[in-house]
Amino acid sequence: MSTTAKILVAEDDVNGAHYLSQSLNRLGYSVTDVVHAGEDVIGNVAREQPDLILMDVTLNGEIDGIRAAEILHVDYDIPIIYLTAHTDNEVFQRAQITVPHGYLVKPFDITHLQHAIEIALSKHGYEKWLKESESRYRTIFEVSGSAMMIINELGATTMVNGEFQRLTGYSREDAESGKNWSEFFQDEDRAAIADLQQQACQQGGTGDHRPELRLRVRDGGTRIVTIDIRPVPASSTMIVSMNDITGLKRAEKEIGQLNDELSKINADLMQEIAERKKVEKQLKHQADHDPLTGLPNRVLLFDRLKQAFAFDDRHNSLLALMMLDLDNFKSINDTMGHLSGDILLKKVAKRLQQCMRQYDTVGRIGGDEFVIVANDIQNIHDIIKFAEKVKGLFEQPFEIIGQQVYATTSIGVAVYPIHGTSVKMLMSKADAAMYTAKNSGKNAYCFYSSAMDMKEPEHSQMRARRRTVNQGPETGDQGPGKPLESGAGDQGPGTGKTYGDL
Repeated sequence: MSTTAKILVAEDDVNGAHYLSQSLNRLGYSVTDVVHAGEDVIGNVAREQPDLILMDVTLNGEIDGIRAAEILHVDYDIPIIYLTAHTDNEVFQRAQITVPHGYLVKPFDITHLQHAIEIALSKHGYEKWLKESESRYRTIFEVSGSAMMIINELGATTMVNGEFQRLTGYSREDAESGKNWSEFFQDEDRAAIADLQQQACQQGGTGDHRPELRLRVRDGGTRIVTIDIRPVPASSTMIVSMNDITGLKRAEKEIGQLNDELSKINADLMQEIAERKKVEKQLKHQADHDPLTGLPNRVLLFDRLKQAFAFDDRHNSLLALMMLDLDNFKSINDTMGHLSGDILLKKVAKRLQQCMRQYDTVGRIGGDEFVIVANDIQNIHDIIKFAEKVKGLFEQPFEIIGQQVYATTSIGVAVYPIHGTSVKMLMSKADAAMYTAKNSGKNAYCFYSSAMDMKEPEHSQMRARRRTVNQGPETGDQGPGKPLESGAGDQGPGTGKTYGDL
């Protein structure tokens, strides 16, 4: 029982008011005042703020109890129970307009009055809680950053919030006109909307799924929104929440376009880098390779030779430097033309490459001179076998523009570290050995010996004469020619092998 409730008694009968006040006090209620006129009711409420008013319909003064209740309803939310001797329908209908919490006809039992008071206080408490909840709900509904609408079980829109109005441009009156909420979306999305509403009814919401729909706005445009539908507890209504992702989708599209452009730029850049690397590789290759044969030139050959020196020092092995000079190459150029001479040089280079091991190097240092660097050799006998192999490459003729041309070579061999420990020294001694082989009848190989040092002036003169003769373009018009044997049968005395000091 609400024994702490404060009650105002408004009764025109003084004796009746006194009896009523005493009865209420005995029941444990607190009577704030007893008044007899309608004007006094309004003044007392302003001062005392009672929890309930027991209002007689007939009061002294200018206004009766019903009129006083009408005035109070403007500013106050206080439950009123009418106490009256009137039973006519006209008075009851007037009282009903003020939405009273009770209507007792005199005379009444005090117990009935107590029950009416408790029911009125409980009902008013629930209504107050409901209003506060609705106010909180309305506040959340309005301040939410999402556009929201409330729909009934038929899908009719009954309420929208301010964010929905801002997003769509519709006024509250237009939006809350009762039309189906699917009408705010593109026609193509209506089937999906019906499915979402059914899912929300059956499963208590749309879950984590947030479908993207196209929302129509008042100016004729479209906004892309994600949708979430939740039933309102203990109600047949549902809340539709929408988040505008139009800007996000536009940004995603722009980012996609930028990514496509960046991918194209990156592809173009990678292609440019690849082409530049290719050019750089070609330039580097041209810088250290012979343009005619593609073999390493003097620069790369000397670098490989230095690396081979270091390797053989670490492994305590030998290195053979072989210098080759084609025999009677000038006669081929003179009789068949420079083009045929160039073809012969390229075919010689190809045969020499096929003879090399993986870690050997063959290069061209000018004219018809080739150099072979064979390292990691364990003994002199292996060098001799290798020299025999190289010499044997020239036993078969070369096909030059449909003609079979025999060409031989004179080979000079110097061994590291026996004959020298520097590039210059080893090259000089291999060169001396090569000229000794050529002077001994050509088509032979010769190892360096110290006796060759005495003939160095003679060798220098021969080198000068040969390189003067061989100067000039390496390509030219093919002249009339016939099959030649360059040095064939010119082998000197013996076997075409000279071992020098070895």
